[in-house]
Amino acid sequence: MFVLNQKDLNDEQIQAIEQDNNILLIACPGSGKTRTLTYKIAYELSKLNSNKKYIVAITYTNKAADEIKERVEYLGINTKQLWIGTIHSFCLEWIVRPYSLYIPKLKYGFRVINSHDTEEMITRLCNEYNEEHHLSGKNKIKYWDCDFVFTSDLKFTVISASDSKKKAVKSILKNYFKLLGENRQIDFELILYCALKLLIEKPIIGRTLSNIFSYILVDEYQDTKDIQYHILGAILRASEGTGKLFMVGDPNQSIFKSLGGYPIKKDNLETLTNLDIEQLSLSKNYRSSKKIVEYFEHYKTFTTPIEASGEFQDYDSLITFDKVTTKDNLTDEIVKLVLLNINEKNIPQNEICILAPWWVHILSLTRKLMAKLPDYRFNSPGLAPFVRDIDNFWYKVSKVILTQSSPDLYVRRIRWASEILNELENVGVNISNLSNKKVLKICNSITVIEEDGLLFLEQYFRELFVLLEIDKDNFPMLKEHYEAFFESAQKRIDRLEKDGIEYAGNIETFKKIFRQKDGITVSTIHGVKGLEYDTVIAVGLLEDIVPHFADKDKQDSAKKQLYVIASRARKNLHLISERERFKNFGNPPPEYQVTAVLNQYNYQYD
Repeated sequence: MFVLNQKDLNDEQIQAIEQDNNILLIACPGSGKTRTLTYKIAYELSKLNSNKKYIVAITYTNKAADEIKERVEYLGINTKQLWIGTIHSFCLEWIVRPYSLYIPKLKYGFRVINSHDTEEMITRLCNEYNEEHHLSGKNKIKYWDCDFVFTSDLKFTVISASDSKKKAVKSILKNYFKLLGENRQIDFELILYCALKLLIEKPIIGRTLSNIFSYILVDEYQDTKDIQYHILGAILRASEGTGKLFMVGDPNQSIFKSLGGYPIKKDNLETLTNLDIEQLSLSKNYRSSKKIVEYFEHYKTFTTPIEASGEFQDYDSLITFDKVTTKDNLTDEIVKLVLLNINEKNIPQNEICILAPWWVHILSLTRKLMAKLPDYRFNSPGLAPFVRDIDNFWYKVSKVILTQSSPDLYVRRIRWASEILNELENVGVNISNLSNKKVLKICNSITVIEEDGLLFLEQYFRELFVLLEIDKDNFPMLKEHYEAFFESAQKRIDRLEKDGIEYAGNIETFKKIFRQKDGITVSTIHGVKGLEYDTVIAVGLLEDIVPHFADKDKQDSAKKQLYVIASRARKNLHLISERERFKNFGNPPPEYQVTAVLNQYNYQYD
């Protein structure tokens, strides 16, 4: 039995880990949620009494899965009977691929297309629709109007288009699904659709899986979609009470509502899973000062206790709110705040994060800041040339190639090599003469001298597959993903270079994608969820941006975003609602106003 280290955990965490009941755990920011989940996984793995049983952990991102699995391994626990990853990966590996013969359009084989393919196909269909119906200007249907999700009734819902466009978008999406079916392809949302359809139509699948999984754990449950809850619910119901559930998250941080995510209520979860569930909480914030905690508590939408308990709880935080600086002077004001924190507050540059609501704000801001602060480094996930291709096979190969061979990264790189082998096996490659260590050894043996990032990868991929004795052109999925990877990366690099990021295609930029943060971070609010910094500087806090103009419950949306922003900070927080940022309509165009929820908070700022 795995023995908990009492020094590493508090009473609330230990109770959640040792509890034998099904648990819904409400965890405040900085409460050690990931540590608790890690120890819970280790604890349950140590209790397994059959080598045929698995523990399943569902994470919101692949990055979170990597981090948690590494932590479990560092605790000395064998993770052979742990499956951890995103809900899409889970459904693909455990439901869709094994049982695709029950879906007529998939039974003769299928390919999963990535986000770039989806964007290309829908954009083409939008253009055809606009031309056919003579639409122009604001009436044109664009790719970003076509966001959709499948719901538990196996119907799709349009989530981003205005009411006037929804009929057109539905027509375009029906053609998109038809095109996918004709080409035996599925996208990420169809993975979920197919998984739930199989579970509903073939109950034996749920019973089989429930006999394999002794425990299902879900991280960041507040970002889970309706269809995802029902997929997990179908498996747990089939266990007839023998399966166990552990869900953890923070309803106050549910900022993916526009994408269909929401924090399910305890009663609804019990009905869905047919399980008795106990609700517990983690209330001690080990991240932020009392002053920061008291500030972001104001924005809570879900009542839960939060207590500053960490080493910085008595830190004399600086909290400022600026609604005077103009858009044209914004960069200079941010520079002042950065230098103030570095020079007077002794904050390291890699502990400073600058947030903006939308990526469109990030690009120009990053470029201007780099020009103003040439002696400092910048880390911006939005500048990555293939950030959206995380499920592309060649992206997975790139992770191994672009990370340095070192003892610290060995465990992670070995796991990535295993993922490469799994993908190769899934597409029909004979891997009997390969192992994850052999793949890693081959990768480490290859040297390519090339400054252009894409040329570097092309040469590396070519040499790697010669040494692996695999011809990618013999396998349609590998070829299709290869073309999509380079096409989407080149287009992104072109856009970044057009916006003034001249080094976007350099190999050093590529390598920074997988490094630990080594400079000032510039990101979006959604992009830093789950992260923390000594100092947070947030800009663009304007009504119709935060909250988004399409949000139906603007007050709720604004509160949750401000809660996430403020709770990222350990020591200092700077909020800016810049003036003279104008909307792109009207004559003259109206000026954006300060986010109402923020403006109404009668707080004594520094």
